[in-house]
This record gives sequence, C-alpha cells and structure tokens, in this order.
Amino acid sequence: MVHGRDRELRVIGHFATDLDPTVLVVRGLTGIGKTATVLHALKQVGAGKSAVRVVRPCSPRPSAHDLDHGRRIDLSAWSVPDHLEHDADFDAAGFLRAVSVWAGDGASGPRVLFVDDVGVLTAERARWLQRLADEAYGQDWRVIAAARSIAVEPLSDDVEVLDLGPLDRTSLRRVLDTELSVPVAADVVEHLRWWSAGNPRLALELAGSLSAAELRGDASWAGPDAVGSAARRAYRAMLAGLDPATMTALATAPLGATAPLGGAAPLGRTEPLSAAGPARRDDRTAVRHPLLALLCREARAAEGSANSREVPVVGVEEPGPGTAAGILDGLHLDELPARAWSVVAATPDPRLAARAVGVSLMTGRAWVDHVDGPLVPDGVGPEWTDHLWWRDPARVDADARAAGARVAETLLRLEGSGELLHSGALRADLRLLGPTPGQDWVGVDIQVRALLMLGDVVGARGLLADHSGATTDRTVAEIVARDLAAARVAAFDGRAVDVRAHLAHAADLRPSVDEWLPARGMRAAADAVVDGTVPASTMPAQAGSWSARVLGEYAADLGAAHLVVGQAEGAVALLTIALEHCAWPYRGRVQVRCDLVEAVLASTPAGDVGPRAQRLLEPPVAPEERASPDVAAAYARLRALLADDGTPSATFEAALHAPQAPMSPWQRVRMLVAYGRYAVARGGRATGKAMLDEARTLVRLAGMAGWLRGIDVFLAETDASGGADPEWEVLGGHEREMVRLAVHGATNSQIAQATFVSERTVVNRLRQAYATLGIRDRRDLVRLAETRPPAWLVVG
Repeated sequence: MVHGRDRELRVIGHFATDLDPTVLVVRGLTGIGKTATVLHALKQVGAGKSAVRVVRPCSPRPSAHDLDHGRRIDLSAWSVPDHLEHDADFDAAGFLRAVSVWAGDGASGPRVLFVDDVGVLTAERARWLQRLADEAYGQDWRVIAAARSIAVEPLSDDVEVLDLGPLDRTSLRRVLDTELSVPVAADVVEHLRWWSAGNPRLALELAGSLSAAELRGDASWAGPDAVGSAARRAYRAMLAGLDPATMTALATAPLGATAPLGGAAPLGRTEPLSAAGPARRDDRTAVRHPLLALLCREARAAEGSANSREVPVVGVEEPGPGTAAGILDGLHLDELPARAWSVVAATPDPRLAARAVGVSLMTGRAWVDHVDGPLVPDGVGPEWTDHLWWRDPARVDADARAAGARVAETLLRLEGSGELLHSGALRADLRLLGPTPGQDWVGVDIQVRALLMLGDVVGARGLLADHSGATTDRTVAEIVARDLAAARVAAFDGRAVDVRAHLAHAADLRPSVDEWLPARGMRAAADAVVDGTVPASTMPAQAGSWSARVLGEYAADLGAAHLVVGQAEGAVALLTIALEHCAWPYRGRVQVRCDLVEAVLASTPAGDVGPRAQRLLEPPVAPEERASPDVAAAYARLRALLADDGTPSATFEAALHAPQAPMSPWQRVRMLVAYGRYAVARGGRATGKAMLDEARTLVRLAGMAGWLRGIDVFLAETDASGGADPEWEVLGGHEREMVRLAVHGATNSQIAQATFVSERTVVNRLRQAYATLGIRDRRDLVRLAETRPPAWLVVG
C-alpha cells in the first residue's frame, strides 16, 4: 500500500535509473511502508521485471524473489554474518553471480537489487552492504536497502539515506478506505493518525479493534488502553534505547489526540514533537509516539508490580467531557437513548437542552415528544433557547434573545404538525435574530431552513455568508450543520453539483449523515438533476424515528427527483404526501406546489386536471414568499400552468421574457420544460418541442443533464400514446377562428363574412391549417376535433 509518498517515489525512481555508484538506504519504523514504497517506485520506472528483491538477508536462510513473488532462489550460502573480520568474509561476487543467473539477461529495465529489511544497520551490516554495492555497480546493478534504523553514523559518502516519514491525513484516509469495509469519519482518521504516528500498519491495527460505530464517528473513541503486536514490533528497538528518565517521563505524560480536523471538538490536549521523548510547549506535555508512551507505562507498571510499589500512571484522556453535551457536540448519536429529552431531564442543563434541540432539528430525528405538552422537561430554565443560537448569549440584547425564544418555540411545534400558524411573526423574529454576532452554526442551519421555507433565499444566503467564518474551536456538530445549511440553499437554487459537494463534505466528517432523511432527500434530487439517477427507494432508514416536517421535506425532494427523470405519476404521489405532512418545506411553498402542478399535468390527460390542480392555489402565497427572481419565476410558471382559459402560451411567454431581474439557469430550464410539456400534451408539438430542445441545450451547459432523461421519457410516452399529436398550437389566431367555425359547420362564405376576409382567403388558410395538422379535408378536421381537441376548441 503506497499513499502520499510522491516525493519518496521520485527519489527512489531517480536513484534506480541514475548512473551514480551509490547505495540508497530507505529508513523508517516497522509498518511505515518501506517495502511497499520501494516496490511501487521500481515498478513505476519499469524495473518490475528486471529488479530482484532479497528477503530476510540477515537470517540464516535469505532468498531472492522477483517483484511479483512468482519465482524464488535460496541464497543461504551468502547470508549476512553477525560479525565480519574482513571484507573477504563475504563473497559479493558469488552473491551477484547467483542473482544474475537467476534473474536472466532478457529482462528489460534498470537492474536493481532491493535488499529488504536489514533491521538495524550496524557497522558490520553497513560494510556488508557497501561490499555488495561495489560489486553490483561493476555489473550494472543498483542497490537499495530498507532499514529500521542506522546504528553507525556517519555512513560512507557512497550511502544516501531516505527517511520515510508518517502519512498525512489524506494518505492515511486512503489506506483505511482501501483496507476497511466501513467508512471512517474524518476526525477518527485524525485520531488514528495521531495514535499511530502516521504509521499505516499501526493505524490499521488500531482500526481493527474499533467497532463500526466508533469508526463512523457514531460512538466516541478515546484511544487504546493496550498496545498491539504490530506496535510492539515497531517500537521494540526504540523502547530498548530509552534511558530511565525518559521512560518515566513518557509513562507519566498525559495522552490524547491532537486538535482534530477543521477545528472540531478537541479530542485531547497534546502537540506533536520532533523527538520520541516528551517536551514542554506552552505548559503542556506532548509526545510524538503515544503508543511508545503506552509501552513505557506497561513497562513501569510491570516494574512496579514486581517491586510492590505504586507507579504513577496518567490515564488516557477522554475525547470530551463524558456528558451528553459532549456526545451531541461530537454527533456520537449511537450513545444517546432513543429520546434525547430523557438525557436533558436527567441533567437539566440549559446548554444541554439547547444542543439536544439543535441536533434534533438538524438531523430531523423525532426526539421531541411535546407536540401537545411542554417544550422542555421540567427543571430546564427558559434561557436554554439562548444557547441554541449563540455561543456567548451575554453579548446579545434582550430583544434578540426574546425573538430567539419565539423562533425556537415556533419551529419545534412545526416539527410535529408540519404547519406554521404565524409566518409573518416568524419572519420578523428571524430578522431580529439573524444579524446578531457569535452564532452557533447549528442555530444558523435552523435559521437558514426557516428563511428558505418563507421564500427568503436572499436572507438565507446572507445569513450563511455572515456566519461562515473560520473553523477554529467549532464542534463536529457545527461543521456538519454549516454544510447542511449550504446544501439546503444550493438545493433551493437548483445548484445540484454544490448540493452533492456540501453533503459529501459533511459525510466525510460523519458518514452517518448519508443516512439522515434531510441529506438523503437532497442527494436524491441532486443525483436526478446531475446524472438522471432514478431514486432507488422511498423507504427511509430508521422508519418511525423522523419528524413529520422532515418526512414531508423528504417526500418533496423525492418527488422533485421523480419529476426530473420523467416519472410524473410517482412525483404526484410523493409531492401530495409532502404537502400533507409539511405545508412549509424548506424548498418553499411556491416551488413544491409548482412541482406538483407540473406532475399532475404531465400525468393527467388534457382537460381532466380541473379542480384537482386548481386547489393548489389555496391557501394563497403572500408576496413576500415570492419576492426573489427565482421564486417569482416559479410562481409565474405555476399561474401559467393553471391558466383558466386553457391557452397559457401568452402567460408562459411573458414569464420567459419578464423584465424583472433575470432568473437563474435552473428556473429557466424549469420554465422551458414546463412550457414544452404543456404544449406537447395539448397538441402543440412543434412549439413544445422547440422549448424542450432549448432546454436540452441549456441543461448540457449548466451541468443539469439529468433533465435529458425526463424530456426523452416524456416525448417517448406521448408518441406511444397516439403517435404524433396534431400541431394545434402552431395555428395562428385567425386560423384558429376559421377552424373553430369550420368545425361548428359554417360554410366558407359564412366564415369569410364572420372574419372579414374574402372567401378565397378562407380556402387558402384552411388548406394551410389542414397541412399543418396533417389531414386532408374538413371531414378529417371534424374527426380530429372530436378525438383530440385542443384546449381552446370547444366542440358543440
């Protein structure tokens, strides 16, 4: 496994292809990846068939292998002796001759002899290696050796040393993802990296002892309380070389992880050092190799037991205060009982109550059992709402704090009922709350969702920008909340690629985010827009544990996804459920209602929509909810779809070319697709197809290619249902009037008198109409009007 070793790979590759007669010693602790790095580098420079790896050179039975372990030769006659009296004691020429004959002359690429794991490079082994290298260079071989440590310094000028350092977080993450079947939380990766000192083998040994919940970050992990076998091997030599004072200092040093990813909640209070022993930095003790410190503790404990006296050993620090507040800050939700309020009731702490409510609202889990009862358990003071919004409520004035209390009460009641009784009051309170400084990002996420459901996308964007500063000292819960808030704004705007990016960042820190209903819904809608992915299932994980509001929003997101990919009937069912469970979803009432109207019209024969769709205009939408250009465009689309006269083309045209602030590409696509579907369904195939073709071009440019699937499905279904529809909508106003009169039985002369043109003009225009509609004469016209009439033609 080779990850994050680009510089080392380049150094090894350059050495293998260089002409300089030197020896390269790759040095690093056991498990740091010496063998894997060298082998990978040799294969990169084309030495996969020409290189030879010498295994166990310091044992009585060394052997040589090709890099794929397909062949082997015994080299026992040339083993490395423990002591060399003279250089001649080692037959380097015979060693190289045996390897060369075995390797053969036909292999292409640089000839490299990789002497793997000579252990500690003592003076005797260094002389052996130098003797081998001198002979190898004369036969056009290069020598690379891997060693845990070097006992003699300085080495000969002909020896170069390459130290393999610890893996960084990204590289170790790739190792864990490759080797484990469980996604690992980003801060857990950092925790493992610190405990293993970036050693991949030790990190894997530590990860192997963790539960799936601990790896995913659903349960906390404070660190190991015992040292595994791989760590014992890695630190055996280092432990043996420690003096008693250093060993005692390491045994008594406090242990814990470094400050974790992105300023999340500290997992300990230590800092990395450049030496194995402890040091003082800002009045804090830190160690570079914490597992070595655990070995020192074990050794001191064993001595203390043997000498029957106490040995002071400081225990491993916990990753948090050990309370429910720490669990909620770290989002270790598996450690909470089914209902978080039972935790709050047991420890009536206002901060704990605020965090429990905030996480409940953020995740959508139905932890709150107070739809008809009190908002908080008895004993929790009223100031708990202050801590829901602010990190330091003392800096906030009384009016804003009172507004915060009212917002919290309103949104908690919304969780159970899905309804909002006083939207104007909520809007006013949010305006008081939003500008205040020092806000907690969990509270910002809750406010962003509230602003979006009120249609105030401008306010939501502004709030997110104002409070998306540095990540210092932010908890895991806050970082995840910031990403969820940004994903909601992006979903409201139709920026599906950004939705996926924000959700991926949150799931990197907490993989269980992917299982939360709000994230699942947004991801399904985004995947449909970007890739045309049909939602795989509507069954939510942990069924029964989600609030009514979140169920409604989830159904709205799934309905939008089904509408994109052309599954209108499924969209109708889901969007109907969405509005029944939550009349105020985060996408806003206008957009969800418009989605439902489009789905109804796309799945219902023309003329049969009637009151079912018209009911969606009630209750009316206040002007404040459609003030932004995109929401105004969605509202115009909704009105055009429900135009009473059945001829919405003028309304659609006005909406497409409105003089207001321009709509986003997302809303223009929505307008074009809605207009095109409507026109095709009502006989105006040419007009509708032109709109759909423009939409095709725009979605390709804007990264919304998923719409192509829905457009293709719609056109295929309309073709299958009755062939090409008559192009009723292509007819102009005068032609429509003449067709209407002709269908009702008027003669050419009567039509000429009624329309104030000559009878010859009537004949010509009717012929043009017949050609447009694909028919031959008036009899075909009457038959077509009876079987597939346009919305504007009423047959008497």
